[in-house]
Amino acid sequence: MDTVNSTLAHGPKTRLPSAFYDPKGRDIIEKIGTEEWFSGYTESEEYRKLGIGALVGDIVGRMVGSAEGSGSDGLLEVAGVDGHLGKGRGGEGSIKFALSGCHDTTLAATLSSLGAFEGEKWPAYTSHLAVELFKDLSAMTEPSKPAEVAPRQSFLGSSRKSTKPSSIITRKPVQDLTAEEKAKLQGYYVRMRYNDRPVAVPGCKLPGKHLEGDVTFCTLVRTIYST
Repeated sequence: MDTVNSTLAHGPKTRLPSAFYDPKGRDIIEKIGTEEWFSGYTESEEYRKLGIGALVGDIVGRMVGSAEGSGSDGLLEVAGVDGHLGKGRGGEGSIKFALSGCHDTTLAATLSSLGAFEGEKWPAYTSHLAVELFKDLSAMTEPSKPAEVAPRQSFLGSSRKSTKPSSIITRKPVQDLTAEEKAKLQGYYVRMRYNDRPVAVPGCKLPGKHLEGDVTFCTLVRTIYST
C-alpha cells in the first residue's frame, strides 16, 4: 500500500499499471496487509506481551499511579529530589496530560491487543489514540495518599537514592492485587478515543466492567486485567 500511495503522490513518472489503483484491488491489498500485521495480537497472549505489552503497561501504570497518588503518573520523571516527590516544572503536583509520538503500527497494535481493531483499515495519516482516565466522585471513598518512596542502591552501586516508589500498585498484575488495593482503584474509569471516536473494548462490555449505561468507559481494574 505504501508503494501504491507513494506513486500516486509523485506524479505520472512513477505510476504503476492502472490495475494497482483499482478501488476494489486497493481494498483487498489493504485488508491483507492489515491482517498480516495485526491479527496475531488477537490470537496469542505472548504475541501481545512482546509486541505492545511494554507500552500499554506503561500507559496503564501511569493511570494507576494517578489514581493512587504515587507519583508514577509521570511526576517522578520530571520532579523529585533524593527519592522524595516534588513538584513539576510548572509547580504541579500530578501529571494531567502526557503526549507520546508513535507510528501507525503502534496505534493498530494497541487497539488490536484489546480486541478493538476488528474491521478497521490501516491507520490513516495523522491518526491518534487518546487514553483518558475519569473519576466518579460519587463512588469515591477516601482520597488516595501518596505512597512512600524508599531509597535504594543503583545498578552501579552508587549511594544516590532512587526516585522510583516502592510498595505501590502501578504494574502489579490484577490477580495479585489485595482487596485494599482494588478498593483504591474503585470509581476510576478509562476511555479510549481513536481519531476522536470512542472505542468499545470487548472485555469491558460485561456487567460490572464498565460505567453503567456506557460500555466505552471501562473500569480501571478491568483495564489492568486486559493488559
